[in-house]
Amino acid sequence: MKNLNVTLKHIALLVIIVLCGENVFANVWRVNNRPDVDADFTSIMQAHQSSQVEEGDTLYVEASSGVHGNTVLSKQLVIIGPGYFLAENPETQADDNSVIISKLTFNDGSQGSIVKGCHIHSMEVNTSDIIIQGNLISNYESLHAITLGENISNIWIKKNYIRQMETYASSSAIRAVESNTNDVIIKNNYIYIGSTNIGRSSVNLGEGFNGVLENNTIYGRLNVNNAQFHNNIIRRGSFTTNNVSYTHNMSDDDQVGTSNGNQSNINMSEVFVGSEGNSSDGRWQLSSTSPAIGVGIGGVDLGMFGGESPYILSGMPNIPSVYQVEHSINYEDQTLEVEFSVKSNN
Repeated sequence: MKNLNVTLKHIALLVIIVLCGENVFANVWRVNNRPDVDADFTSIMQAHQSSQVEEGDTLYVEASSGVHGNTVLSKQLVIIGPGYFLAENPETQADDNSVIISKLTFNDGSQGSIVKGCHIHSMEVNTSDIIIQGNLISNYESLHAITLGENISNIWIKKNYIRQMETYASSSAIRAVESNTNDVIIKNNYIYIGSTNIGRSSVNLGEGFNGVLENNTIYGRLNVNNAQFHNNIIRRGSFTTNNVSYTHNMSDDDQVGTSNGNQSNINMSEVFVGSEGNSSDGRWQLSSTSPAIGVGIGGVDLGMFGGESPYILSGMPNIPSVYQVEHSINYEDQTLEVEFSVKSNN
């Protein structure tokens, strides 16, 4: 907790310094689409197209008053939003609005890009070396929440809350059915599709896929090829595999069998803490008596909150956040006394 006597014009600068932390000497840009905020750019695409923004720069995208439209990257950038479900979890952000992006596409030239802490309706990855971490990817608009293209590699999809709400005949939450989609790591995610009917998949990874699925909590049909599949919880849905090594998983029916550390026919109401008193993502934490505790490879917990890099509530990025601000005005001196609470999120 810090007490500061500052003039009004210094408030925004102080918050930027807190948010940027140790990155104050890098190329860091503010993006805010609210009309009353004096930021560097009003949209992610405006920043991307600016000659001032160089390869490898970081965009701190602040809470939205509307939706950032279709965003197509052909430049290496780090995009960091404030998180999601911010009003549902404690000590997140003082402003509980998210950054909302209609569609985010990674094209050639954006290799090495990272996106964190954003609410994205749908995503398409057409190039290699991309990290998708700690985002709400919630699709109501297109066939798939995340689409992975062909001839790409080294894609990390980790600690996201992914839900495909539209249930078209061939919808998927994560889809990779093209050739040569290699070295894809899908870890510590919540993955959901709104229907388990034939043709709709939570995860649809075709014969050209090669990668790892580990410590995910999954609802919906799975079609998986050429993968390692460990420490996952299948809440519901069939499990079709080809050339897949699967051990230490749990399912509600007999999808994974009972050999190699797998558990089948588990009552899922006994696995999680449940919705009562918990947030949209917090409800998938393991209960104190959960059969998923300590039964993964090396004794780790199963599901999205298990393993060496567990899911983080609200997708909070690992930068400081101001989660509470209180102020009083001294009219005589024309100053503000500001008291703000800061959390490191490391």
